[in-house]
Amino acid sequence: MREYLELDHMSPVSPPSSKQSVYYLPHHAVFRNDNPTTKIRVVFNASQKTTTGYSLNDVLYVGPKLQSDISNIVTKFREHLFVFTTDIRQMFRNIEIMPHERDLLRIIWRASPDQPIQDFCLNTVTYGTASAPYLANRVVRSLAETGINDYPLASDILSNRTYVDDCHGGGSTIKSAIEARNETIKLLSSGGFELR
Repeated sequence: MREYLELDHMSPVSPPSSKQSVYYLPHHAVFRNDNPTTKIRVVFNASQKTTTGYSLNDVLYVGPKLQSDISNIVTKFREHLFVFTTDIRQMFRNIEIMPHERDLLRIIWRASPDQPIQDFCLNTVTYGTASAPYLANRVVRSLAETGINDYPLASDILSNRTYVDDCHGGGSTIKSAIEARNETIKLLSSGGFELR
């Protein structure tokens, strides 16, 4: 959670007024000693029902399925002699939520047991919300559409060869595979995304 604060992925907020619509996301830590890059991650549960009988996920607009079919992605991946795979680092957390919608992404947290509990709102697309896959895929698709003239190889990778946050590309030569990789890095970087 400290990382969320440091990266401005969450902000402290005042307790809500009686007229505000808010939703508090239950969350907890998951510890993974076997994962070298993410030892601890936070899991949010937007499916938790409130006193109204509905959860945030029950009322969110999910959007249409934009995800390419995995079998098509695997088939296209096999077209290349030289290939690469990479993932978009913290894809969801690099997409900002409109400020007027953040009250539906509230959490309570404290840095240590001797501190008071505080209210925070999450500022970015949150994994665990029903709309997160659509929002993330829509942003990546938008980048692909705007970059089609300057980065045609990357545009194809983002439109047709990406599954969730995993990008798959390549070429018939090492040079063309490197060109596709470099284009993908540049195009995603223009949208604030980093590959790892």
